[in-house]
Amino acid sequence: MARARRRHPLTVSRPALLAGGSDAAFRGLIHDLIAYAHRLDACRDAFAVIIGVSGAQYEILMLASRADGLSVGEVAARLHRSGAFITIEANKLVERGILAKASDPADGRRVLLVPTGHGLELVERLAPHQRRINDVLFACLDARRFAQLRGLAGELVACGDRAVAMLEALMHEAQTA
Repeated sequence: MARARRRHPLTVSRPALLAGGSDAAFRGLIHDLIAYAHRLDACRDAFAVIIGVSGAQYEILMLASRADGLSVGEVAARLHRSGAFITIEANKLVERGILAKASDPADGRRVLLVPTGHGLELVERLAPHQRRINDVLFACLDARRFAQLRGLAGELVACGDRAVAMLEALMHEAQTA
């Protein structure tokens, strides 16, 4: 006996995201992006374990090690996390001697997060592993496709920020109803 195909409600309405009136390709994209995000998280967490920090601390250290110092607000903005969360995690790195807090030479009132010598040693020790893994993670990209993906990723993050803000408003409405 043949199973009747049940019609599912569409999860998108924009014509650009529908193929033949179906959102199946869109759903496939979402599942692929989530699966890839899980792989990125797994790599981040493994890199963190190698140098003895948490995943969030790894991200903070990587940002700080590639700048001449970043404020907590700058790190929070780049990682799309709250300033309070970054402060807590950065303070743990400061306590362990991986990061230091320094005055901004341009504005003495501002505090910058900078890697210590020990922090830079951890980054150096990790780099060969990062190269091997990142080369595999992005092996399917040539220079043109990498540039395209880089642009698209930035645009998707901005869209994601707007979607999360909309979700927060919807959740607030649901809770007050």
